[in-house]
Amino acid sequence: MSKPPAGAGDPDRFGRVEQAGVEYIPEDRRNSGPLNVFTVFFSGTLAFGVIVFGWLPITYGLSFPAAVTASLAGIALGTLLVAPLGLLGPRTGTSTPVASGAHFGVTGRLIGSVLTLLFALAYAAIAIWTSGDALVAGIDRLFGVPVGDGTRAIAYGLIAAEIVVVALYGHGTVVGMQRIVLPVVGVLLLAGIPAFLPDFRSAPEGTGTYLLGDFWTTWVFAVVIAIGGPLSYASGMGDYTRRVARRHGDRRVLLACGGGLFLGLSLTAAFGAFTASAFGGFTGSYADGMVSLAPDWYVVPILLIALVGGLGQGVMAVYASGLDLGALIPRARRVPSTVLTSAASVALVYLGAVVVDAVDSITAMTIVLNVFAGPWTVVILIGFLRTRRRGYDPLDLQVFNERRSGGRYWFTGGWNLRAVVPFAAGSVFGLLAVETSLFSGPLARLAGGVDLSVLGSTLITAVGYLLVSWRWPEQPAVVAAPDEPAPHGGQGSQAARDR
Repeated sequence: MSKPPAGAGDPDRFGRVEQAGVEYIPEDRRNSGPLNVFTVFFSGTLAFGVIVFGWLPITYGLSFPAAVTASLAGIALGTLLVAPLGLLGPRTGTSTPVASGAHFGVTGRLIGSVLTLLFALAYAAIAIWTSGDALVAGIDRLFGVPVGDGTRAIAYGLIAAEIVVVALYGHGTVVGMQRIVLPVVGVLLLAGIPAFLPDFRSAPEGTGTYLLGDFWTTWVFAVVIAIGGPLSYASGMGDYTRRVARRHGDRRVLLACGGGLFLGLSLTAAFGAFTASAFGGFTGSYADGMVSLAPDWYVVPILLIALVGGLGQGVMAVYASGLDLGALIPRARRVPSTVLTSAASVALVYLGAVVVDAVDSITAMTIVLNVFAGPWTVVILIGFLRTRRRGYDPLDLQVFNERRSGGRYWFTGGWNLRAVVPFAAGSVFGLLAVETSLFSGPLARLAGGVDLSVLGSTLITAVGYLLVSWRWPEQPAVVAAPDEPAPHGGQGSQAARDR
């Protein structure tokens, strides 16, 4: 076996700067487990940047029960689609975008790297913006500090600084920090139930004035928005499961990924809808509405949720952005890449929260990213279900990173057109069918106003990929025996050697 890349075997623990990027991590160097994965994905959802997505359906005119059912339906659908992607990490020892090269081709996996980077930048910006707004509103109420661009800039900078510091340390520190975030923020959120219960209304002000004109089209639109929650984590699954050894088994890893996502997203969505139902009709800033209505004793917990919860969500996005910029630029180091992407996220905060309307920008961004994320995810899911018995070759997945060519996943110049073409077709349909308050595609009214962008793009890609693969099947890969050279003349398959 060839020598592992520099950094792949370095100790990964709390307080030590991680050196590994997206290179292959050998089986015997993995020291994480399913409980860590569950903790990270559960804890990473306990933040205002996620809670705000439970608030959005209320601003669309839905009642509390309708908002919660729409969110739960979307989260369940998204989790079923996304959770299996966590199984690629233990099999490939690398990030999900790099692992996607098995299905898109070793160069075609750049689609996933770009998509992941955009998701990471956007959600890092949301974490900074929402937590910063809550921090400013809370300080204004407690100490009467005027709210202005200057105070917001300081708050955004404070939240960004704590996120970036943890993200720069890397995986071991991220996991250790999330173990603290989960119980602290979890208890603070539970304390919010008695805080807002006196003002709670199942049908708050604004209910019945639907964003898209009638109940069902608006409800389906809220479902589509909710699907974006799990989809935003799809490309980041491997960031944590790549450090889980195969001995833990598929079932435990799958339950850790799916359970962490579904429970965390469902609870935060319900909390967002619950609190928003107490100040229904407020469509400016969720943080402002929450702080203005909160009893005095709950203002300090809001500040802690902003500082600690924002750290939990934001650090996952910033850490992922550093990894994926490194995946786009071979031999780029993770730490300087993280610094660059952090600066871009802070810039997006001002673009999304100062330059344009926050609610509209969140909605539009989520929908547009989802019409790409859905097709990308379903290609990998189908490819995984077809490939899991045959296994993956982790060394051949690193062809692009190592500036090589050839190997098991080379296909046509590094692109698997069987996957790329259906992905492109589905994504184009999704863009044409987009319906947001900022703009509408020419096919947006195709189903009488019901949003088909994400579901349609995903279905078109799935059917197209299955049909194309059936008509022009991939050549079955021959996995070399442990002591034999690989058929393409490179190293033997690590998958075979691990058996």
